[in-house]
Amino acid sequence: MNNPVLDFFGFSHLPFSKILSPKQLFQSEGYKTAFAQLEYGIPVEDFMLLSGPVGCGKSVVLNALMRALDSNHYSPIYVRGNNLTEVELYKNILSSLDHEPPYLAGTTKRLFYRVVPELSKQPVVFIDDAQEMSDSALQALKSMANFGSDSQHKITFVLCGQPELRATLKLSRYLALKQRIRLFFHMVGMSLEETCAYIDHHTNAAEKSTSIFADDAKSEVHRCSEGIPRRVNLICYRSIVNAALNQISIIDSKNLVLDDLSD
Repeated sequence: MNNPVLDFFGFSHLPFSKILSPKQLFQSEGYKTAFAQLEYGIPVEDFMLLSGPVGCGKSVVLNALMRALDSNHYSPIYVRGNNLTEVELYKNILSSLDHEPPYLAGTTKRLFYRVVPELSKQPVVFIDDAQEMSDSALQALKSMANFGSDSQHKITFVLCGQPELRATLKLSRYLALKQRIRLFFHMVGMSLEETCAYIDHHTNAAEKSTSIFADDAKSEVHRCSEGIPRRVNLICYRSIVNAALNQISIIDSKNLVLDDLSD
């Protein structure tokens, strides 16, 4: 079946998709700084924090970092924080390390502290949506990095979450964990210049060499999206579909589809 959007604009694939190859990734300054800090900290830090609003590209950074890890030295482990309990955290890590977690919570914890120091490759645990972890799981983290003495670095935890995670870590009961997080980075939206480059990057990646968004449209996309990549994708995708179906070859600010389903 023909695709009217691809046919009209001559795209090789639909641009502004969340599925992109690593080679097609747009590296904003925020992305590059976040990646560099986390990459530096993995060999030496117990805990690191990456925060930012929904859709700013945190998961993109995590995925790229996991792919970049040297498989001879590190074992990347991805965990979702959604209602994650303390016991589930221990079990998820053990399962990822090819160790069947015991049924009893106490036995599971003891196995974790026995297994991790003996590993030939350092586990790097990426906890996405960490703001949704249970209180017990969040409080358990500090002890999970302790193996005999503070000088023994056996595991790294990268906490990734929305801005409320930073607020949570300021609570007194998390003070010990907060003091262990020496490296952290807060991602924000792209600048106007970056947003314009981001839009052109995605259409170029779809093998469209000329821009289909006028300058005023790019400026309006940036204003409405606040430079948040996921919002940019949504506006541009909707606008491209609308333009193709209405035979509009150049999208200006009057042709943008800015409706927000959340309203």
